[in-house]
Amino acid sequence: MKAYLYLDAEGYMAFDTGQNFLKFLVPKQLTMISEIKTFNDGYLVMDTNYGEEYVDLNAVANEIGLRLSFKNIIPVLGRA
Repeated sequence: MKAYLYLDAEGYMAFDTGQNFLKFLVPKQLTMISEIKTFNDGYLVMDTNYGEEYVDLNAVANEIGLRLSFKNIIPVLGRA
């Protein structure tokens, strides 16, 4: 299943599978994601405007009480 990863507003990133939607804080200096370098069961490594940035989507989901499986998800840049 595809999931769309994008910057939603200043200081926020969104991860949208169509069934689940996560929106979370990121550093305000993050203004561009140029590439998703790796994705492993919810752990993202991205190239950004200032270098590599890391996001643990499992930690984001757990903070709001969601239990999500990221095993069959293929993240892509952009909106659905």
